[in-house]
Amino acid sequence: MTREIRIKMKRDHLKSIPLFSELTNAELDLIASNVREQRYPRGSIVFYEGDPGDFLMVVLKGKVKVILLGEEGQEIILAMLGVRDFFGEMAILESAPRSATVMTVEPSEFLCLDQKSFTDLLRDQPSITMKILKHLSERLRQADEQIRSLAMFDIYGRIAQGLLRLGQTQGKRLDGKLVITDRPAFQELAHMIGCSRETVSRAMKVLQEDGYLTVTRKEITINRPWHNPK
Repeated sequence: MTREIRIKMKRDHLKSIPLFSELTNAELDLIASNVREQRYPRGSIVFYEGDPGDFLMVVLKGKVKVILLGEEGQEIILAMLGVRDFFGEMAILESAPRSATVMTVEPSEFLCLDQKSFTDLLRDQPSITMKILKHLSERLRQADEQIRSLAMFDIYGRIAQGLLRLGQTQGKRLDGKLVITDRPAFQELAHMIGCSRETVSRAMKVLQEDGYLTVTRKEITINRPWHNPK
């Protein structure tokens, strides 16, 4: 495969990503010539909290979780990211170490943009800068909601917040219901909301029995809002 064909393939990938969708083909070719592809099997660490923050990563295929690891191996899931999502921008902007660990949930492929290319892009493309700022604002708001739910809500409220966050990235509206595709395991949901798997399992059973949720092997459907089930 020639270099020109490889750059065109990367350009087509970049064009499909909302962050880069407004760039011209010439601008995309410039980025494509400076990115590299990386592949990781399921369960791989992409980088650890504290690692140098010297590149931005865009998900081409697969899914990752952004986590904080405790001293005894416990984990808190901050975000689940899939195709066309990106991560690693905070460390680049701050010239600081990584603020969290990223692990693949399934076999994944990425495009990696180095720090200089990324900062040059921000300088030359104000529209990209605004998208990055909007993205950072959304993540900060999600973090605030996550902290608030841990402090103020019971287990049902925390499950609601966790599922709604997932619905924003991997959900779809269908007949007035919110369907979360590629559903997380109960253990993953427990790590998102800060409780045990057994607690999540019991609460999800109650929510299903009361008709608030429908859970299948691949999907979770929020049938209607809830307040205080049972």
